Amino acid sequence: MSDPARPKSDNVHLLVLATPLAITQMIGWGTTFWLPAVMVGPLIRDLAISSEAVFGGITIMLLVSAALGPRFGRIIDGGGTRWAMAAGSACFALAMVALSLSQGLAGYVLAWVLIGIGTPLALTQAAAAAMSQLAGPSARQAIGFLMLLGGFASTVFWPLAAFLDATIGWRAMCLVFAAMHLFVCAPIHAIFLAPRSDEEPARPHLSPRPSAPPLDAERRRSAFILMAIAFSLQGFVTWGLPLQVIEILKAYGHSVAFAIFAGSLMGPAQVISRLAEVVFGRTTGILTVGVVTAAVMPVAVLLPVFSPDSVVLCGAFVIGYGISAGAMTVVRSVAPLALFGRETYATMNGWLSLPQNLVFASAPIVYAFVMRHWGPTPTLMLSFGAALVALGTMVMLERRFRHDTTA
Repeated sequence: MSDPARPKSDNVHLLVLATPLAITQMIGWGTTFWLPAVMVGPLIRDLAISSEAVFGGITIMLLVSAALGPRFGRIIDGGGTRWAMAAGSACFALAMVALSLSQGLAGYVLAWVLIGIGTPLALTQAAAAAMSQLAGPSARQAIGFLMLLGGFASTVFWPLAAFLDATIGWRAMCLVFAAMHLFVCAPIHAIFLAPRSDEEPARPHLSPRPSAPPLDAERRRSAFILMAIAFSLQGFVTWGLPLQVIEILKAYGHSVAFAIFAGSLMGPAQVISRLAEVVFGRTTGILTVGVVTAAVMPVAVLLPVFSPDSVVLCGAFVIGYGISAGAMTVVRSVAPLALFGRETYATMNGWLSLPQNLVFASAPIVYAFVMRHWGPTPTLMLSFGAALVALGTMVMLERRFRHDTTA
C-alpha cells in the first residue's frame, strides 16, 4: 500500500534542499539583472550616461554569458558545481566593487562584463545543474522549488536597493552587495555543495524514476534545435514585453495607477504558476507542461487587442503573461535534463544558452523600437507572432520526444 505522507515528506526534503541555493539566486539576480530598473536615475546622474546605456548593461551581461555558457557548462559537468558557483559569486563581488568605483561608461561596462562572466557560473544554469546533482531522480521538483523561491528577487531587492540608496548612497550599496556575494553566497556554494562521503547517489526516501534510453546523435540534435527555437522565441517575448507593459496599457488609455497595478500582477502570477508546477508536475510530463504553458502566451497577448479599453481583458493579459512566463522558466531548466540526462546537463544548457541569450539581448531594443514607432497593437502582434511560432515548435518537440523524457 502506498504511503500518502511520502510525497509530502519528499516535498519538505526538496524544499530544504533548494532553499540555500534559492538564497544565492535571489541575491544574484537581485543585485544584477533587476538592479538597473530601480537605479536608473542615480546612475544617469552620477555616471553621466544615458538610460539606454544603463539598460545596455543587461545586454552586455547576456552577450558575455552567451559566449561563455557552453565552455563553463563543460567545466561544471566535469568538475561539479561547488567551486564554479563559488567563483561566480566572487566574480559578482568584483563586479559590484567595479560598479561602486566607476566614474563613467567605461567602468560601468567593465562591471557588466564581470557580471556576464559570473552569470553562467553562479545563476540559473549552474544552480539547476546543482539541483540535478543533489536531488537525483527528484531533480524536477527540486528545480521547481529553486525557481519558485528565487522568483522573489525583485520583490526583495527593489525596495532594498531603494532604501540603501536613500540611506548610504548607491556606491556604498554596491559594496554591501559585494559583501553579500563574498560572505553569504560564496560560503553557501562552498559548504552546501561540498560532496558528502556518507551520501548515496540516489536517496532511498525520494521516489525513483526509471531512466529513459539515451537519445542517438540524430534525435539529440533534433531535440536541441527544437528546444533552442521554442525557448529562444518564448524568451524573446518574456525579456522584451514586460519592459513595455505599463506603456502599452497607458497607450490604450488606461491610467498610470491602473497600468502600474496591472503590471504588478506579473510577479504573483509567475510565482503561482511555478508553485502549480511543483505541486502538480509529478503527474504531467515536462514537455506537456511546456505545450500548455506556450499555448497561454499567444492568447494572453491578444486579449487587449480585442478590447483595448477593457480593464478585465487588460488585467487578464498581464496575469496570463505572468503564468506562461513563470512556468516556462521551469520548463527551460527541466526539459534539457529530462532529454539529455544529468551527465551532460550543464553542457547542453550552456549550448542552449548561446542562441537564447543572443535573442534575449535583442528583445529590449526591438520592443522599444516597435513600441516607439508603431505603438501598442503592433507590439502585441509581434509578441503574438513569436509566441505562436514558439508554441508550434513546442508541440513538435512534445510529439517527437514525449516518450524519451525522464521527468
